[in-house]
Amino acid sequence: MKMRLGCIIGLLFFFCYETSSYQPVDYSYNGKAMYNGETFRYNHIENYDRLTNFLQRLNRRNEDFPDILEALSKSIESSNNDEFERTDDVSNLKTCRLQWSKFLRDLQHQPYAWQMADSWGRKESGILDGNVRLYGNYYECIQAKGSTFDGKWCQAFLGYRYEPDVIGIPIDASVGVCFPSGCSESSITRILREILIDRRRNETYIPPLLKVNCPVSTEKQAWTSADTVGVVISAILLALNFIGTCVDLVKRYMKPNVGNVPESVNNDNQNSCTSKHPRLLERIALCFSIISNGEKILSMKPPRGALKNLDGIRFLSTTWIILGHVFMFAMYQIDNPVSTGRYLKSKADFMPIFNFTFSVDTFFLLGGLLVCYLGMKQLVKSKGRMNIPLMYLHRYIRLTPVYAYLILFSVGLYKWMASGPQWYGNAMSYYNNCKTYWWTNLIYINELYPASNPCFGWCWYLAVDMQFYLLSPFILLLLFWWRRVGITLMFLLTLASMSVCSALSSEGAIQPTVIYHAQQFSIYYRFYFSTKSEVTYEYKFKYDIYYMPWVRLHVYMIGMITGYILFVTKGKLKMPKLVVVSGWLISTGSSLAIMYALYPQTSVGANLATGWAVTYNTFARPAFGVCVSWVIVACISGYGGPVTKFLNWKVFVPLSRLTYSTYVVHFLVLDWYKYYQDEMIHFQTVNLVYAYIGTLCISLSLAFILSVTIEWPFIELAKVLLPSKRGNLSTKPNNVIEENQRKGDHALSVVPGEIPAPHDVAQEKIITEGCANGNSNVEDVCQNLGYIGESISSLSAENNQSKL
Repeated sequence: MKMRLGCIIGLLFFFCYETSSYQPVDYSYNGKAMYNGETFRYNHIENYDRLTNFLQRLNRRNEDFPDILEALSKSIESSNNDEFERTDDVSNLKTCRLQWSKFLRDLQHQPYAWQMADSWGRKESGILDGNVRLYGNYYECIQAKGSTFDGKWCQAFLGYRYEPDVIGIPIDASVGVCFPSGCSESSITRILREILIDRRRNETYIPPLLKVNCPVSTEKQAWTSADTVGVVISAILLALNFIGTCVDLVKRYMKPNVGNVPESVNNDNQNSCTSKHPRLLERIALCFSIISNGEKILSMKPPRGALKNLDGIRFLSTTWIILGHVFMFAMYQIDNPVSTGRYLKSKADFMPIFNFTFSVDTFFLLGGLLVCYLGMKQLVKSKGRMNIPLMYLHRYIRLTPVYAYLILFSVGLYKWMASGPQWYGNAMSYYNNCKTYWWTNLIYINELYPASNPCFGWCWYLAVDMQFYLLSPFILLLLFWWRRVGITLMFLLTLASMSVCSALSSEGAIQPTVIYHAQQFSIYYRFYFSTKSEVTYEYKFKYDIYYMPWVRLHVYMIGMITGYILFVTKGKLKMPKLVVVSGWLISTGSSLAIMYALYPQTSVGANLATGWAVTYNTFARPAFGVCVSWVIVACISGYGGPVTKFLNWKVFVPLSRLTYSTYVVHFLVLDWYKYYQDEMIHFQTVNLVYAYIGTLCISLSLAFILSVTIEWPFIELAKVLLPSKRGNLSTKPNNVIEENQRKGDHALSVVPGEIPAPHDVAQEKIITEGCANGNSNVEDVCQNLGYIGESISSLSAENNQSKL
């Protein structure tokens, strides 16, 4: 226990190094000065000076300030070519002018006008460090209440190109402004352009005003049909949970006694929704019991026959994903991106964060391993029969309810969860991203169609994994009936996937993902790459080596090969001591090389030579999958030592049951934290550590709520309503298997033994139901009888271990 706690505390302190002191910014790249990089920043300073001078004049109520109003009056009387004539916004400009005039007059004696003027964003220190998002005071602005209008906060973007939400150094600047509520965005745009005129030269400042965004506050947002549907669905789910919990409580306190059946067996059957209870409605209600589902999730006892060390790997990989997302996406909201980027790139300690995408490969590996391991066990028990459509249906019901509910929540009720200058745009982005193509997520093709699908973009993994799952039964059948053909096919698919990745990397001169992550902190990246460029199918087929299934299949196949090895050896692979020591040294060294080999390039933002980039892209992910496979096989076979003890820690068992819901919900938590801010965050490592721990804890808490109310109820409901196909209990040996074994075409050596005739029918029924429900009191009897209660249903349920 002390060792495990020490490891966890050590991991936390790993991210708590003191940040380095600020150094002058170097805008050079490969020895060449970045074109107009310095000019770009100093122009921003000049622009802020103009706005600051304007605000000082406004606060002093200078006599010459009404000349802006005079210019506005002339613009109203302009020709038909005026942009406001074309947009029919002249009337609003007149209203805005009247309210603006009153605001200027009230500056002499009205507190609300002082609030509005005081809430404007002002030039701050650190502009050369990337501090170019000056929000001002959002809440001070919207809380300013005049006699005829209120304050209206807007964000004005100025620069060369509109890129409002980027990692690293922004290419545009923004200033928070406060105008009367009667002014539209176009009217405010006209006023700001007048403010930015250099009257000595009678020309508008270049770079120009790009855009003005005026977000709607949470209190003024409209109620939509998505909100109504979300409330209705939530009410139905809560009602089912309430009814199920009440039924569970009543049955727990009644405790009927059935003959001489042990009380523990009787209670399990009575309170489990999968028990053979005669009343179907009661069993359905029990599936939604928060108490029963909570007990199952929080139990530290692993499922019978489970591969224990997978729980630790699964949970740690989930935390690695969240860690990477916290550090990478927090970079959108910091006021010192230049020094932060230089600091992160200079520290080799942060390479695992830049390389956090390898955690996804761990889950592909686990998915393939469990599908093969559990699938082969099922095929042996069912003598080569598999209900593939039912297998797919169980998988779909396992994954979709929580996923669908969160999509519905994000397009509706999510917008009511926060407020702030950035919140409305974030909430509307979920609605706009999912309103058209939400259905592609629910049938798990969202990474393929349309070409650019931002709806729950982080769930691309679920689509790819589902597509691999659809392929897996056919490989399993080949492994069972024609072992050599199945093994050959898995190796060929692995090599084919690696070859595709190699060919795409070579043709497109694609750099490893970690290098792109490091280069996002460089100013040149902002000039030459746009975050708003539309992804096309041409791009996906020629340059995408991350999201597409054909470049991810190799690790999944490595997982299936690992699962087959564990199945054939029954988890007890015998290895000489030399092989064990060599295996640990090679896997540890390879993993460290994959994580840190590109540090010389990432530290300076340089590209790899094309040949080395192709080699890394081709072999890094499969090699990492092989390293994780070694850890799994070595630990299960008894060669893991302290690693096995740590990964088998019972605390990981309940935490691993929450990983799927944690993965799906954690990005909503991240966006909630990021866009709830009403000012920029100053990067310090300790602040990001707190953000990471907070995001992880909140995500796990929400995942538990989602699991007990939605995820697990539907898993249990599927067991009740859908048929399950159990293996044949016949004592007749399977001639096909024996023949294959005789010919050497199958590696299976265990055939279910002969079952003794039961002496009592009632006792047989009790034991059978206890075996079907996994009752620990009759586990030994189940094993002695050779009971094969692992159906297609249990295969799908146990395979959720591979889900995030």
